[in-house]
Amino acid sequence: MLYLRGTKRSTLVGAALVVVIDVTLLTVALTTYFGGATPTRIAITTSTSPRGAPSPSTSLAHPRVGSVATISPSSRPSSHRYRPRRVVPPPTAVQQAIDASLAQSSNEGSVSLLERSAFATPATSTAFPEIDAADSSSASLYALAFTQELLDVHFATSTREDLLAWADFNAAPYSLGSVPEPLSSRVLALSLTTGSSPVPSSSKWSHFAQSRVIWNVSGLVVSVSPLWTQALSAGWLARDPLMGIYDVSGSLTVTSRAHAPVVESVSFALTVGGAALHPGYGAVALDDWTVN
Repeated sequence: MLYLRGTKRSTLVGAALVVVIDVTLLTVALTTYFGGATPTRIAITTSTSPRGAPSPSTSLAHPRVGSVATISPSSRPSSHRYRPRRVVPPPTAVQQAIDASLAQSSNEGSVSLLERSAFATPATSTAFPEIDAADSSSASLYALAFTQELLDVHFATSTREDLLAWADFNAAPYSLGSVPEPLSSRVLALSLTTGSSPVPSSSKWSHFAQSRVIWNVSGLVVSVSPLWTQALSAGWLARDPLMGIYDVSGSLTVTSRAHAPVVESVSFALTVGGAALHPGYGAVALDDWTVN
């Protein structure tokens, strides 16, 4: 595996991104071995395409106002589980090699970590409402809407449990490797609570609430990750036709009772795919959270 210096990746999500980074080297090796065939190139198109990929960049600068969190029983998903679409990629040499690496990376230790972790019951709330259906129909709009809601937080009038329940409601199953289906939708919550992440720990959340800390995100920009473009250009296809990796960046304004507002630059990689509980897009994982 090829690891980039300075990156921090969660145990399971990193497997997917690391393999994507390896695509170029893997393609060269396979091309040489199989007689120099040219890999198929697949373009990332605008959001009007079936894949729903965005144009090179999309911006959003309207903050969401925080509100008091109250989980309504009606907001909880029904017992009927919506099943996102899956496709069967052609068994090319590149496809088989990358799929094999992904399956190997999704090892028993990663699955065991998912099994041992506690997860909230998926639900929306007043503080963290359901993302509009129109935003869930486009990859770029969904990435922006998901980020807006994730990072617009009034800590004194919302709870960490409500945020994680909302994240579980928006989860898209992890479709890479060999993660069992019952665990595939837990990867998002794990990525938000393991290692570097925008979701504060329980103790830090309580501290922020006491200090009346408020987060507001603005100036969001989302673009297709070059790592994802490399994977598609090599001829690899995801089983989830809505899957994509997007680089997201913006400004996070932090205000509190005792200090002047502080503006920080934030960025991360967001993997999206077909949502587990409703039609349209959902979030698979958040990785490489960086604050400057």
